[in-house]
Amino acid sequence: MLRSGIETSRRPWVLGLTLAVMLLGSRGSAQEAPKAEAPKKAEASKKAEAPKAEAPKTQTPKGEAAKAEASKKEAPVSQEELVRLVGINAKSCTKGDREACYKLGMAYAQGLGVAKDAERAASFHKKACDKGQLDACNGLGIAYAAGLGVKQDPKQALALFEKTCNAKSAKGCFNVGLTYARGNGVTKDPARAATFYEKACTGGVATACFSLGMAYEDGIGVTKNSERAAKLLTQACDGGDMNGCNILGVSYMGGSGVKEDMKRAVSLFEKACEAGLAGGCLNLGRAYEQGDGVEKNLERAKALFKKGCDFGFGPACDAHREASKPH
Repeated sequence: MLRSGIETSRRPWVLGLTLAVMLLGSRGSAQEAPKAEAPKKAEASKKAEAPKAEAPKTQTPKGEAAKAEASKKEAPVSQEELVRLVGINAKSCTKGDREACYKLGMAYAQGLGVAKDAERAASFHKKACDKGQLDACNGLGIAYAAGLGVKQDPKQALALFEKTCNAKSAKGCFNVGLTYARGNGVTKDPARAATFYEKACTGGVATACFSLGMAYEDGIGVTKNSERAAKLLTQACDGGDMNGCNILGVSYMGGSGVKEDMKRAVSLFEKACEAGLAGGCLNLGRAYEQGDGVEKNLERAKALFKKGCDFGFGPACDAHREASKPH
């Protein structure tokens, strides 16, 4: 169980909340290379609890404008274009182009322009990895870790992650850290995990900054240090990890490692919620429910709880049911 850092005696509205992180692809998921033709989704949660999702859902007008602007820059790739790209990459891979082999592996892994085929994905990733394509090695490591298209082999997965980390792949370093944190094929070693999270965070992996921040917040593998935790969560949030933004909001709400700032906390919860992080919606709803950092607004709170519930987040559903009871 992860602690939020909230001083519950001062903020009674957080009492009774389940302080757990739901690892659905963020802190608990191995890092693949960026997927060129498909949006990524990830979820995690904490304090008032927080699943992460990089694909924005229901947003404020400001969020809608940002989404519209982004859509101008990144129009969806048509199925015909995806099929065409698969053909081009298949020919180039046959000629020994490692990048083409890697892209072909990703196409089969995601079902982009071809039917999903984990075995073929792993095969093409191996071809690319053997030629030194580090993202492909990470992808192959993930396949071995999960048994996707290959026989599950945690030790082989770790060897691939270590290979990429040694070659300065920040994602590989994060995956090594995650392996030691989980104890996948190795003895759990939180201290080693933190060391690799540090390397990955320095290399620009926002999720690693979040994981390291939580390690410092809870004193897992490192000496507990709330100030260091808050700095790392800030780094994670600035790097686009919405779970980091939400937990940083928790820190500002309770003055853990930072000066208490209710308005700053609310702005971080709002940012996380707009990005589709259900726990951010729950935390923001709680703020409106109690008038912490914003003007009290029970209808707004109830709407935010429903939004979090619509993302499939149980604690938000519980909050919505409670808020909907006649008083």
